[in-house]
Amino acid sequence: MHVILLTCTVVLLLTCSALFINEFITSRRTSIRELSILGEIIAANSTAALTFDDAEAAEEILQALKADPQIKVAGIYTNEGLLFSRYPSNPTGERLPIALGANGFRFEDAHLHGLISIEQEGKRIGTLYLLSDMSFMYERFRLYGGITLLVIAIALLLAYLLSRNLQRQISAPILALAGTAKAISDRQDYSVRARKYDHDEIGSLTDAFNHMLTRIEEQTHALSESSVKLHAVVNSAMSAVIVMDAKGIITDWNKRAEDMFGWIRTEAIGNELASTIIPENFRVAHRKGLEHYFQTGEGAVIGKLLELTAVRKEGSEFPIELSISVLRTGAEISFCGFITDVTERKRAETEIKRFNQKLSDMVAERTQELEAVNQELESFSYSVSHDLRAPLRSIHGYMNILAEEYEGSFDDEAKRLITIILKNGEKMGQLIDDLLAFSRLGRKALMKSSVSMADIVHAIVEEQESLSRHDALSITVLPLPPAYGDQSTIKQIWVNLISNAIKYSRRKEKIVIEIGCLKSDGNVYYVKDNGAGFDMDYYDKLFGVFQRLHSAVDFEGTGVGLAIVNRIVTKHGGKVWAEAKVNEGATFFFSLGNDQPEEL
Repeated sequence: MHVILLTCTVVLLLTCSALFINEFITSRRTSIRELSILGEIIAANSTAALTFDDAEAAEEILQALKADPQIKVAGIYTNEGLLFSRYPSNPTGERLPIALGANGFRFEDAHLHGLISIEQEGKRIGTLYLLSDMSFMYERFRLYGGITLLVIAIALLLAYLLSRNLQRQISAPILALAGTAKAISDRQDYSVRARKYDHDEIGSLTDAFNHMLTRIEEQTHALSESSVKLHAVVNSAMSAVIVMDAKGIITDWNKRAEDMFGWIRTEAIGNELASTIIPENFRVAHRKGLEHYFQTGEGAVIGKLLELTAVRKEGSEFPIELSISVLRTGAEISFCGFITDVTERKRAETEIKRFNQKLSDMVAERTQELEAVNQELESFSYSVSHDLRAPLRSIHGYMNILAEEYEGSFDDEAKRLITIILKNGEKMGQLIDDLLAFSRLGRKALMKSSVSMADIVHAIVEEQESLSRHDALSITVLPLPPAYGDQSTIKQIWVNLISNAIKYSRRKEKIVIEIGCLKSDGNVYYVKDNGAGFDMDYYDKLFGVFQRLHSAVDFEGTGVGLAIVNRIVTKHGGKVWAEAKVNEGATFFFSLGNDQPEEL
């Protein structure tokens, strides 16, 4: 009894464990694959929005995720890990992560988390985060678990009853018992019973034999009921389940298959699979593939998830997703196929592609318009700045003549006013010069080469130290790796940033400036000071033309220097940004893109 119960328990547990493990792994892989495909589509469609800093377009792209109710949260992040766009726009449940990890997928707390790179021309420009609800999968596992426990309990109960009754004493004439056994074997009639002749040991064997026949009959009935239950489980599956024998004949057909193909079970069983659901132009290939499998043991579609087309009873074709497994029962081989109708998914993909194409056309058209407008603005600013120089020189010249030749004819107020006019003329001249320099950057082509950042910075620092009137100026230059870019414009970046650092720190008793490079994510150069700093609430105005965060009375300047820095860095394909606190100093960072030669 112990051996039988132990054997039944081990076999049942191993079988159920194998089924559960297979279903668990398959479900997880399918979920990851589906989320990966969806993520790659969204990532491919988000490159334009990230490139042009169009958060609204990115949010519209993420709204397409409404088609998949399993997606709870999604977000697009920039390369710096900043959240660029999210879905849904006003979340009430799951939250987006603050810090991103490595790309890939992971299961956590009944959810599937996915991080996918957003790339453009082989360069990573952002990251897509997706969160899919996997509760439906675990609900299905709980249902399977309940049914499996019920089957195991019934099987163990039957095994226990059978083993207990087999322990009775053996009794019956051996020949009669053998004859009865042969008759039962020939006719497969388990209702026949052996005749009991005596109450000795053989009589006991006869009773046990007859009782064994009774249990076999009951077990046959139980197996029949179990088959009915198994068929009910198959019918409850979300996919169409079709079983085919070695000759290609349908031997099983669940309820989902009836709904999908229009053939009821009794109509489908016994028909050739090829002539039932396979389109006519694929039937020959199906039959050849079946022959090839039995000749070589290799199947091109076995164990793979394929996208094909199938045909319904009325003749219409539709897209399906197919997975085929081999079932071996002794020497017999059959094939089980799991089929999912993906018509709605294909329709959604088509709509997404059409929307993406429309969006791409709109982006291209808008880009052309912006380029034309930018070109017109640069030409206009250059023309205006150039044309303003002549009358300004005339005004400034005549005012100088007036001040020098008629100085004795003016009272103090007139002299003060003339001085104000001359100073404002000089300021306006500086503004025009800065505007001309800014507009020239838009037209000037970059002459890229290897640039020694250390040599440029040390030369600028020496010049600034010689010009500085501050007694306590300390400038620390840390190791600076070389860069690849236009040397003259890169020098302008360093001049503007270092001179700004000195200018906005001059009211400190000791000016402390640090110049260095961060290598955690490429070469990011920085200039750090302990000066006036600025309020980060007004950060969006920092790199605008003629935008100033301090009064001209406190710190002189035209508000063009940082705009020039921003334009130079942008033309190099890089990025410039800053961090600061009021009266605690500021740090300006910049990078120059990723198109540097390998030797750098």
